[in-house]
Parts: sequence; structure tokens; C-alpha cells
Amino acid sequence: MVYVAMKVSHFGESKVLGDELLKAKTDAENNKKKLAGYTQYAEHLEAARQSAADRLKASPVRVLREYSHVVALSKSKHNLKSEATVIVKYAVEFSLGLDTGPNGLVVAPAANGVSVTLKPPSPVGDPKITTVSHQVISANELPDRQMALADIQSQFLPLAYGHAQSLCAEESVRALCTLKAEIALRDALAQQAGVRHLPAFFCSYK
Repeated sequence: MVYVAMKVSHFGESKVLGDELLKAKTDAENNKKKLAGYTQYAEHLEAARQSAADRLKASPVRVLREYSHVVALSKSKHNLKSEATVIVKYAVEFSLGLDTGPNGLVVAPAANGVSVTLKPPSPVGDPKITTVSHQVISANELPDRQMALADIQSQFLPLAYGHAQSLCAEESVRALCTLKAEIALRDALAQQAGVRHLPAFFCSYK
């Protein structure tokens, strides 16, 4: 009877201890899952890279610049009575893209975040050119102003291609491309299952 009485008296205490132990185990598992979420991103880097690559490919970086072009017109070609110089200001919208292939957009875990290595940007498609204004410096009126302007404007596209190459080497433009790549990777990584924490990104060019 004493044994039974002690068994009964300790039953309540054992149940409480059992409940507390179960709760402790559950809390530990939950904390373990929660902590895993802070490093989970490392398992999804390739998936995030592919998703970001698709986004970057569909949305190139756009840069608008203005240029001035000075041309001395040919007297014989344009039937001029006197020397004539035309100053044309034109705007160019460039589309610049990043190499989003496995060797162009390299993503790897780093000691304190994620390392992102990029190839320099390059022009995508033809630049869009718009004539902003023009000024004719001549003692006489041009016989055919529209023809002269059309002749000058035909020179803009090859000039723009040359400007595009220089543009891709500018630090400010590369910084803009870097920011776009980082945002795309960050958004793609945030959408991966189980990721609760986004790491720091360290971007550089090859």
C-alpha cells in the first residue's frame, strides 16, 4: 500500500516532468529549424543564380547619354556657296547586359556571405538615337538642310557603337550593373524555401 501510494503521489510529478521534457525537445527542434533558416541560403545559391540570370537577361541596364557632333559640310556634295559647319546634339539610350552564363555570373559561398563574380557588361542590341538639336554655322543658307541633316545623322549609329564600348568600361556604369545583379540575386534567394536570412553580397568583376 505504501508503494502504491508513493507511485500515485509521484505520478503527477512525472507527468509534469514529461511534459516539460517534451516541450524542451519541441522548442529545441523549432530553434534548430529557425537557426537553420539563417544558413539555408547556402543550399539554394545555384537555384537563385539561375532565377536571377533569367531576370537579368530579360531586363538589361539602360543608360541615357547626350553627345555633340560637329561636321564641316562638303561644298561640292551639298552645293554650298560658302563653308558650312553643323553642330548636332543627339541623345543615345544604350542597353547593356551582363553575361548570365555559369562562367559569366559566378555565385559562391564566402566566409561572411556570398561572393559574386561578374564579367564586364556589353552592349545588347542597337542603341536608340534621337536628335535633340542642331545649329548651322554658315554665311549662306543651306540649299537642302534636311538632306544635310540626314547625311549627318547616318553617322550617329557607328559613333554610338564606339561610345557603347567606352561606356561599358566606366566605373559608374559597372556599379549600376553590379547593383542590378545584386538585387536580382537577393530577390531570387529570398524566394527560396526555408531561407529566413539574406547574407551580405560581395561583387567584383573578372
